[in-house]
Amino acid sequence: MSAARYTGERRREPVIQRSWTRTVVLDGLILTGWMVSVGMVVLHEHGQLFGGVGNPTTSLVASIESKSQWFGIYYQGQKIGFSQTTLMPDESQGIPGVTVDDRGQLSFNLLGTPQRIEATAHAFIDASWRVQQFSATLKTATTLLQWSGRRNGDELLVTVTTPTSVLTKRLRDPTGGAFVNGLSSWAAFHRLRVGQSGKAWLLNPLALNPEMVYFTVRRLETFVGKPAYVVETDVRGLTTTSWVTPDGEVLREPSPLGWELRQEPRAQAVTVPNPSTPAQDLLSATAVPLNRPLDVPGRIVRLTLLVEGLGPHDVSVQRPWQRVLPPETLRAFGRTPPSGVWCVMQLDRPVRTHTVEPLPASLKRYVRPSVFVQSEDARIETRAAKIIGTRSDPWERMAALNQWVYRTLRKRLTVGLPSAVDILNTPEGDCHEHTVLFTALARSVGLPTRMVAGLVYSQGALFYHAWPEVWLGTWIPTDPTLGQLVADATHFGLIEAENEALIGLGQYVGRLRVDVLAVDEQVPADVPAQAAP
Repeated sequence: MSAARYTGERRREPVIQRSWTRTVVLDGLILTGWMVSVGMVVLHEHGQLFGGVGNPTTSLVASIESKSQWFGIYYQGQKIGFSQTTLMPDESQGIPGVTVDDRGQLSFNLLGTPQRIEATAHAFIDASWRVQQFSATLKTATTLLQWSGRRNGDELLVTVTTPTSVLTKRLRDPTGGAFVNGLSSWAAFHRLRVGQSGKAWLLNPLALNPEMVYFTVRRLETFVGKPAYVVETDVRGLTTTSWVTPDGEVLREPSPLGWELRQEPRAQAVTVPNPSTPAQDLLSATAVPLNRPLDVPGRIVRLTLLVEGLGPHDVSVQRPWQRVLPPETLRAFGRTPPSGVWCVMQLDRPVRTHTVEPLPASLKRYVRPSVFVQSEDARIETRAAKIIGTRSDPWERMAALNQWVYRTLRKRLTVGLPSAVDILNTPEGDCHEHTVLFTALARSVGLPTRMVAGLVYSQGALFYHAWPEVWLGTWIPTDPTLGQLVADATHFGLIEAENEALIGLGQYVGRLRVDVLAVDEQVPADVPAQAAP
């Protein structure tokens, strides 16, 4: 067989059902929305945050009145949930302070399957703005994740609990920052003025690490008949604009990821449409359409794409099987450069390597465990050892693990934050679960493995997807979700997706448009190759 562009009648291969490949972007979107709107923020004040009016920490309790706000949560204009934020002067073990509570619920549809997610967050802050204790939960149909923390001097002892594992981590907090829940709580603690700016820390629940957040009060204007400050919040380059009253009430908070919080009366906020409504199907809403179908993705050896909304340097993961072509390449396809940011991307089908180079020192992190990839857990190590048996060749080990994960996990659409041990205990899920478990198993037997998220072709469009890549002298993508030992050429990597890095996938949602410029295929032996027109 030879590689060529060809025309004529093709023998169609069976269509692979890929519906379970698509929810990784929702994990990232939901996590980001939870962190910013419901998640806990640890405040470390800097710069001109108080605009010269004086630090109000000495009168924290006196300045806070009991208040509660209700919000409707919308995604791309469709209502999918609600949240409530409550602040109340309180006392804990004789210490005066303020309790901040948040709870939220999302209801939506994934290809006909109703999904429900519940999130809560609670924090007690003393009169000196020192967080004394906090807790948070994220509950889905398949899992319950819990975070808790308590102050011990200048440290916060943080614990994350999954159905089958417990991890504890100490975070040094010498400045005594205060955990609050989202922008509505933050605004309530401050007397806003135009020109104020500052930065805070968001506790990232995927890695139990602080995440930098920047706040800027841009201007004062009238919004829905009320005076409101326009406050910009920046997390990892994603800027959210909010309208906040002088009393600290958030009226509206849209984000570039398609999420939006709208202040609503309680009765209106808790009224959410039936999640089975097709308009609430979040998978369809995040798909990237193509200008033409790809008949047999498994035969493609090279795919050339025009990607609008993505610059030449906007892809953070480096892959040997994908590269940005010079911009003048576009004219060779008879296309005029589009307005805005764009690039020409070439994807090649990976091929097996026959030599394994020593692992560079910079890649040694890919053999170590992380919060949700527990490769040194005895249960993971025991299972991996049984799977590989006496195999010593790295390629054969990768193949054995790929097939075991593919055959063992029941294909099911899920939304959540899976850990490898939990997946091993309950072997089901979509691409995220397949990737996390494979990565943990592979690392436990000495295979350097990373998690990649991006796009993959399915039934006429590109869908967000995750897969592992194993270092065998170069990065070899393997897809245990689809049962592909070597992932096909339609795997378009955008980011590394382990733990907190998954949040970065949200920056691409809704901004990409992709056109197929050329397809080079492996021609079956009984179909004569024809020259490209």
